[in-house]
Amino acid sequence: MTVTRRGAARGDLLDAALRLLADRPPSAISGREIAEEAGVNYGLVHYHFGSKDHLLDMAWRQHLEWLVDTEMKGGTRPVSVRATAEDRTLWAVAGHMALDPLQANGDGDRRQVLNAYRDLVEASDPDGDPVHHWTTIAALFALELGWPIFGPANVTAIGLSSAHLPMARSRVEALVATLESSVGLRSGEPAGGKGDS
Repeated sequence: MTVTRRGAARGDLLDAALRLLADRPPSAISGREIAEEAGVNYGLVHYHFGSKDHLLDMAWRQHLEWLVDTEMKGGTRPVSVRATAEDRTLWAVAGHMALDPLQANGDGDRRQVLNAYRDLVEASDPDGDPVHHWTTIAALFALELGWPIFGPANVTAIGLSSAHLPMARSRVEALVATLESSVGLRSGEPAGGKGDS
């Protein structure tokens, strides 16, 4: 096997880990499953990452970097709830990693998106109430993490049909817009309006 192929295998493993993390938590994923999904030998999981847990952690960190750099335009705008609804992977990976008790360790490096939101809010509403800022960020995360993971199931669990999903998603988008406006992340809104939607 060439060095080039090993580098490709490393990327394949990271991509495979993200695909699996979009569907289930880390404790429900084996190293062999990741290798199989990547189409590589299981030994490469340990060769490149040392363990399945380290591979999943690296995949998550890479995903968070991509989320801040790409979806948040380098941390200059919030993630679009419409993009979240259309691409389940955006928040599902973070949700599965954060909700899995084996992975929750409070590591600051894993808080890139949270820190980017905090910086956005503080820049758009520098004189605002910090408790309101953090509570709003927590609510935004709950909505944006929760919708792709639980939204469709919750809509049908309360007796609505799948035909109601677009309306429910629209209401979630409106709630997100209201929360973003309350901390100045929407143009022309009460808290200073320096952010873009």
